Amino acid sequence: MKKTLTFSLAFLGQLLFAQYTTPNDGKTYRISDLDVLTDIITFDESSKQYLLTDDLIISSNDIFLADTDYTLVISEGKLITVAGKIDINAPKEVLFTSDHPGSSYFKGIRLEEGAIATFNHFKMIYGGGIRSLNETFTMDNSEISYQYGGTSTGGAINFSRGNPIIKNSTFKFNKTPAVGSGANQAVALIFENNHLEGNNQENSNRPQINMGPSGNNPTVIRGNTIIGDRALTRVGGVSVSSLLGVTNEAVIENNTIRDNRYGITISGSNSKGKIIGNMLENNNVETNPANGGSGISIYLASNPTTNIIDIFDNQIRGSLWGITNIEKGAFINLGTTERPGNNIFSNNGNGGIVYALYNNSVNNVSAIGNCWIENQKSTEEEVENVIVHQKDNSTLGLVDYSDFLCSNLSTSEITSKKVTLFPNPNNGTFTIETKEKSPYQIFDVNGRLVKQGELKTGKNTIQTGLSKGIYILNTNQDSSKIIVK
Repeated sequence: MKKTLTFSLAFLGQLLFAQYTTPNDGKTYRISDLDVLTDIITFDESSKQYLLTDDLIISSNDIFLADTDYTLVISEGKLITVAGKIDINAPKEVLFTSDHPGSSYFKGIRLEEGAIATFNHFKMIYGGGIRSLNETFTMDNSEISYQYGGTSTGGAINFSRGNPIIKNSTFKFNKTPAVGSGANQAVALIFENNHLEGNNQENSNRPQINMGPSGNNPTVIRGNTIIGDRALTRVGGVSVSSLLGVTNEAVIENNTIRDNRYGITISGSNSKGKIIGNMLENNNVETNPANGGSGISIYLASNPTTNIIDIFDNQIRGSLWGITNIEKGAFINLGTTERPGNNIFSNNGNGGIVYALYNNSVNNVSAIGNCWIENQKSTEEEVENVIVHQKDNSTLGLVDYSDFLCSNLSTSEITSKKVTLFPNPNNGTFTIETKEKSPYQIFDVNGRLVKQGELKTGKNTIQTGLSKGIYILNTNQDSSKIIVK
């Protein structure tokens, strides 16, 4: 039963406008507390779900806490606004969903500038996304899917400032990109070990991760799986861009990105960063090479010479273009004698021509120690044929593509019928499962033996202590690639 409240102008306002605002008294409110305080939240005994029938506002001094598992069904077009703190930390899951999933949507969650937001074991479907105007935002083990772009049109979660953190979460089939931020707003996102699939269902010219400039801290996109919908020809994989000149640094590493319009792009001036250890496959849903299709694209990045984008240890297969450095270009580093690039290229091309690297800029590029044509020990002439640079057009910068490493780098995928290696990528500790006893050797990409031992039948836990990079595991049964992040 609801508490009987003293009649007042404030209560009259609630009757007239129906929305409910928490008392702003510095207290913590759970869903069961709000069920007592307001008629817009009720508990349905038959479905065992809470129902929210109008807008809910958490005041600046109040806390909304969800520390038990439940479902909150939210009426169409209704909005939750948090000016204070929202702390969702359920044992298994708190679910926010629409009253008619798939045919109607609630408006979403709006986090005001001073809000503090923590989401753990949270699932939100068939809403209007999360609009994060605040600086303090953390999400872990959660899912944001089937958002239609109500309160948040820049992404299923759209950020305006700060250093938000999202880990171990899922984003699927949202109308907009999974995450995004504005072109002139410095947001340094930490985005790790998440699964993305088929986001930007409206098929607008935006990627699944659509971040603006990072500001003084780097945006880190690491260890994610980003799968496109091949029916969506205008949706890219990852973009971290500074189109208005705001300082921008991106660290994009150890992601698997496939079936998008392009894989990764860093664009705009005043940009720098690292693109390392990514698996980029079949990012070719855009069939017109004039409109996209790069595994990695560095675009319009007119930078000072101190701003360098390192591109190492990536595997780029099945794109229309492997790596493109376009127009004003950037200072990109694909490998030096001291630090070989270790990038692998395969089957990247269009119009019957293979393009591993297209340096469409005036800047020279050091690209030493890469595998330009996978599964063969190439000649200099063969490598020259897959690179566009000064030798093809005197106005372009020269590419140093010396030291071909295909004989060391070209390997099969990490699984086979006899040997399985997981997790991969890993931190240097992993499990090898084999059906046969066998010695093993681990080599770096330069062919140096860094560890060896014996494998027993079944599961073997290997602790290597190896630094970040790509390594090759050899057994009597197979060869496998290891990525240490």
